[in-house]
Amino acid sequence: MKKHIIIIGIVSLLTTNLFAQTEPKESKYSIETDILWPFFPGASRTQLAVTLWQNGQLRGDVLVGVNFLFPNDRETEGRFADYSLVTGYRQYFWKGFHLEFSQSTGLGVLQNHVTTGKTYRSFDWAMTGYIGYKFRFAKNKLYIIPQFGIEGVVYKSNPWPIYEDKTLTKEVGESPFMLGSLRFGYTF
Repeated sequence: MKKHIIIIGIVSLLTTNLFAQTEPKESKYSIETDILWPFFPGASRTQLAVTLWQNGQLRGDVLVGVNFLFPNDRETEGRFADYSLVTGYRQYFWKGFHLEFSQSTGLGVLQNHVTTGKTYRSFDWAMTGYIGYKFRFAKNKLYIIPQFGIEGVVYKSNPWPIYEDKTLTKEVGESPFMLGSLRFGYTF
């Protein structure tokens, strides 16, 4: 009977701490910037990542940063720019594999709308979900995170007409879109 209890205890301990025994703790702070976004879609994102908790490979990071979408022409809207603050959470599951949720809030400015010619200033709120993997190198001080996700604008205080195509005949409004990210980071 004692052998069975000991075996059950060992199996229970191994299964509950499976991840904890295979991954060393990392530094708590890192800074990241997206190296893909300046080329497409013409934006900059820099953020601080702080580890809230870690148990082996399971880990949760909170994210705080800024987005700048440089003024660019949109065929169905006008000249758009965005300046926003970002907060989010990244949940690691196994090694570098993770899911990330973030939201950005800030000022969206559309100048010279394609049909009205007006300038629109709006408080915008967008939400993004990513799936990705963190590749570490240089003694775990540097890393790169390729991610794929979807983003949607959930609130716009001053919406403007958005059209389906260049014919400017069918108004469609905001719709979710696919998004890629390639973040470069430094752990300190």
